[in-house]
Amino acid sequence: MSNRNDFRLNDLNKFFYSMNLIKSTDKNSFYKLAEKILKHLETGSDENKLKNIIESELCVTYGLYSNEFDSEQLSNDVLKWWKNSNY
Repeated sequence: MSNRNDFRLNDLNKFFYSMNLIKSTDKNSFYKLAEKILKHLETGSDENKLKNIIESELCVTYGLYSNEFDSEQLSNDVLKWWKNSNY
């Protein structure tokens, strides 16, 4: 089970990194966000909850402004990723 979560965490981190949310960032920089989102996905959080978490984390932890990303689209994409993941 732990290996499965490690793979999910790595994939979700790569997913956020591929969005180019922060220019010139390390490829492992989204682990904190990925870990928080993964916990909520595993407990069945809805899209609105994920949207709020993404928006909060990207602003507070990563220093982005809410107009620099679309939290609704990101949460939708995360849910699609979750539904399509083969774990």
